[in-house]
Amino acid sequence: MPNAEHEKVVGHWFDDLFTRGDLEAVNSLVSPDFVAHGQGGMEDTHGRENFSEWLRWYTSAFTEREWVVHDVISEGEKAVARYSGWATYRGGLLGIPSEGQRVLETGILILRVRDGLVREIWSEMSDLQLVMQLGASPQTGKDEGGAGP
Repeated sequence: MPNAEHEKVVGHWFDDLFTRGDLEAVNSLVSPDFVAHGQGGMEDTHGRENFSEWLRWYTSAFTEREWVVHDVISEGEKAVARYSGWATYRGGLLGIPSEGQRVLETGILILRVRDGLVREIWSEMSDLQLVMQLGASPQTGKDEGGAGP
């Protein structure tokens, strides 16, 4: 069962940052020493300022955003959020041209929260599904088998 602080932070994360794109809200939600771990555990973003720059890009590339948080589960400093959302693609991702496509993203975030600030986040998102919705397809190897020497 989620604790009240975690539910509040997750709500603000999606409403203030990802729906409204409120860059001023970053200071009240993200710690200065923030670390974001992308898929496969890669560290993608370090610090509040770098996160703000990424959010600025994201909110220009994907507009008319609508998010639903389906579940929040808490333990200790961590909150897990399962979510889905729709947005309109405006361009800027992997050189894929925009045709005003509406795309669906689904995912799971694990947020480490202390004193009301997100200190660290791990994300697993449906990036391949999103790229395919934009009309791009994954590249395979020469022999259509994909993997190989």
